[in-house]
Amino acid sequence: MLRIYLLILFVFSLTHYSFAQTNYEYLGGLKLNDSTIISYKINFIVNDEDVKGFSVTDLGGEHETRSNVFGEYDIKKRELSFRETGIVYTKSPVSQNDFCFLNVTAKNFVFGKTKSVKTKFIGLFSDNTECINGEIALNSAEKVEKRINKVVTKINKSKRVADSVKQKINMIKVMDSLNMNILRKNQTLSFFTKSSKIRFIIYDGGQEDGDNITITSNGKTILKSYVANKTEKYLDVDLNSNKTSIVIKANNEGKIAPNTVVVKIDDGSNLVKALSNLKTSETTQIDILKN
Repeated sequence: MLRIYLLILFVFSLTHYSFAQTNYEYLGGLKLNDSTIISYKINFIVNDEDVKGFSVTDLGGEHETRSNVFGEYDIKKRELSFRETGIVYTKSPVSQNDFCFLNVTAKNFVFGKTKSVKTKFIGLFSDNTECINGEIALNSAEKVEKRINKVVTKINKSKRVADSVKQKINMIKVMDSLNMNILRKNQTLSFFTKSSKIRFIIYDGGQEDGDNITITSNGKTILKSYVANKTEKYLDVDLNSNKTSIVIKANNEGKIAPNTVVVKIDDGSNLVKALSNLKTSETTQIDILKN
């Protein structure tokens, strides 16, 4: 009887543990001491008092950067502390050692209940020397979505806005623009990894319209004139050097311009989802940098 009780208790503890992990997303901005404002998004994965996840700075901008986040949550004190610890990818043309990592402590904070956060942050280089300070202001993704929904509803009801504009503006598209990493022409995304191999997952995430691409790795063609469709295409690339340059070229714009193909980058530890936005003959580049 005791064994059965212990087995039930063990199974219950596993079930409870699996449900303890919860995701929370916040959107907002960073205000630096010189009054510069930078867009910011953070995704928390919470398991009891352990916190991890990732942040994205300068959403959709020239210096868009994703960092890993680790932290702790004190339930009794209702205090959340988190810090950025390393770069996953960046579109900024600087070395990893030059990045300033955020360190934040938010008081009177409760996951699932606190919808807005406004507090100070300290920026530190990887050697823990101070770089820049400022203020961080965040709103829960749910709150942001409600605000966007209200704005979109007003636009759709307005007689002053053309129907062509209304068709281009909807809540789903706006939210997608906040979450999707766009690969634009003549742009380089630098992806940092410790892996010896990386996988690219390629498919058409929207309507199949014949988007055709060619991909090279350090100048060698690894995928030629490929027409993206709903079926995922896997490309495994060995990282034999500290830098591997992947170039994606749009051979056409399909039936619906521009050329938009989903490209996922997976190194076993981090998964980044991106979307090409290219006209015919335009290219975008992904540099894989081994730490």
